[in-house]
Amino acid sequence: MHIKLIGCNGRYTHSTLSLFYLRQIFEKNITDVRLTIQQFTINDSYFETLTRITDEAAECYCFSVYIWNSTFIQRLLEDLSHLRPSVPLVIGGPEAAELTKLLDLDNLTLVTGEAEGLPTVFFDDLNTHQLKKTYQCRKTPSFSSPYRDADFLGPLANRHIYYESSRGCPYSCSYCLSARETGVRHLEINQVKEEIDLILKYQPKIIRFIDRTFNALPQRTLEIWRHLLALQTDTSFHFEISPDIFTDEMFELLESVPVGKFQFEIGLQSTHEPTLAAVARKTKISQALDNIKRLVTIKTIHLHVDLILGLPHDTPESYQQTFNDLFALAPHYIQMGLLKILPDTPLARQQQEFGLVASRQPPYELLQNKWLSHEQLKELYWLGECVEKFYNCLFFKPLFTYLRAQNENGFLFFTTLLTICHKHNFFRHAATHELMSSILAEMAQTRQDTTSLLEVLQLSWLYSGHRKLPDHLPPQDLKKNKARLFQQLPQNLPPYFSHVNRNHFFKRAEFALFGPTTLRTLFHYQGTSPRLICFLPDIQKGAMKHNEILLVADDNLSLQPQGK
Repeated sequence: MHIKLIGCNGRYTHSTLSLFYLRQIFEKNITDVRLTIQQFTINDSYFETLTRITDEAAECYCFSVYIWNSTFIQRLLEDLSHLRPSVPLVIGGPEAAELTKLLDLDNLTLVTGEAEGLPTVFFDDLNTHQLKKTYQCRKTPSFSSPYRDADFLGPLANRHIYYESSRGCPYSCSYCLSARETGVRHLEINQVKEEIDLILKYQPKIIRFIDRTFNALPQRTLEIWRHLLALQTDTSFHFEISPDIFTDEMFELLESVPVGKFQFEIGLQSTHEPTLAAVARKTKISQALDNIKRLVTIKTIHLHVDLILGLPHDTPESYQQTFNDLFALAPHYIQMGLLKILPDTPLARQQQEFGLVASRQPPYELLQNKWLSHEQLKELYWLGECVEKFYNCLFFKPLFTYLRAQNENGFLFFTTLLTICHKHNFFRHAATHELMSSILAEMAQTRQDTTSLLEVLQLSWLYSGHRKLPDHLPPQDLKKNKARLFQQLPQNLPPYFSHVNRNHFFKRAEFALFGPTTLRTLFHYQGTSPRLICFLPDIQKGAMKHNEILLVADDNLSLQPQGK
């Protein structure tokens, strides 16, 4: 029997873990079976995807359905049902049950629950070509990593590797599918180590742990982290983390993590207590904020923090406070996702109570609620897109460091910026560095700190590797600055250059003059006079990569490395 296991990912680098579990399960329960894994993306040509599926005959097609690929898979199922009316189409996954409500296909079978718990009758029926419409898997089956050596040279080559060391979530947030489940099952710690070691033989770029709260058991978390840090590998590891359950022992270990080794996705969601209570999210807000702040100071771990727009009881004012609470901590990435009213969650059953109006098609985004009109929600959504473009691109890091030093209200800053973006139809154009910088320069003209802000934009431009200032920023004679320093700096200035490679150093370097306020965004500068900064193209590793910069001392006889 030939069975095709088909995944439709968000992008090419993603992979569908469930396909590999299905292969493991089918091989265990069906003799003389041939399994083909095919992975596509929802952005691929639809017709080409369909033809690749139908290129070789199969006796069963299996799909994993999620909110991001449901519409794409719906179209595939409808067309496959016409092209292969006698071949079973089997679907499972979080969105599969909802998809069946939209389809009336004679050869469609729905599987609910974890596939490891598929009943024996399913395989019997598949063998006799008599599949029923639905099958319910038994609860809490055991699981183990489904990968094998050949996967990393084939269907997983150049992709993110997804791995789960536990299933379930210790929380029951009402907007999440985890609220339908109870309890968490953890793999035995030695099994986790062995499975990870097998994966690391192939040195994937990144392993993404998909445990819903990886740090729920601190001692277990520490043991896995210690094991990963002891391995000789260039692989990075991604974890979904709850911000309020770190221990001092965890922080002590994390301070030794090499640059780029760990990435944390942190679900903060909101700092508004009535909102958290309304969605049954148990978070110690003050502890969560303190821990995020402490993580930021470590500097080697990339921090992606999630907020949710449109939760019950969140008003524009409370959402502003949540954003400012987080902005002040300087995380590397702020995700402002729109609330999704997922079917069969507790929140979906409270739509009338909370006045929730949401799209009826996946991904079920909120349109308005009792606290946010559609117009207010739209503006907050576009503000989030503004943060995505200007903040998360990391190009303007000095700007946001400067704003925090001035105790800027980050939310109001982005609100003003959004007005200018709308004026220029910014979101309909490619978000180039030059366009974004020009919009920020226009905004600077409306502020009392115009001179300082324009200087910081100059600094951001050169700090990110550009060697010539754009026309929309105040000019500096970079050639003149370089010529002066060429004359004044000594012949030998270790560790930066000697008389042998001095000319090469100056060929690579650029020098620009900045005032003390601007200097303090990136250096521990206590002076009151302007100074030159030397920009070099050498990339400095860290959670936020940037070019190397040096401060020219007041006597022009030495260079000082960045101090922040």
